[in-house]
Amino acid sequence: MKNFCKVFLAIGLVSLLLSSCGISSNLYAWQDYDNSIHTYTKEHTPQSEERIIKTYQTLINTPGGTRQAIQPGICAEYGFLLLNMGKKEQGLELLKKEIKLYPESSVFITRIIKQFEK
Repeated sequence: MKNFCKVFLAIGLVSLLLSSCGISSNLYAWQDYDNSIHTYTKEHTPQSEERIIKTYQTLINTPGGTRQAIQPGICAEYGFLLLNMGKKEQGLELLKKEIKLYPESSVFITRIIKQFEK
């Protein structure tokens, strides 16, 4: 009986260890965001601007990861970029979309919207 308990305990421990070694999946698919935003921030060239815009559009139009949702802050970042490029309507629309997706951002994003609606 003691050997049975030891074997059962050993199997239980091995099962526990193997189950904790599973592959973790990401909540969001970030695509090329890290490289694009780094290049845009560092160089700020027309090419890097075009690249980050394409990355934002990809993230918004084809969300991935386990949540299949747009990442927090992406609509706000893209909207703010568009506002700074003089594309007021598109930028404000994206800021409002950020609030719809993540209501907890409304206090901060509403301030930005008010500044650009003047």
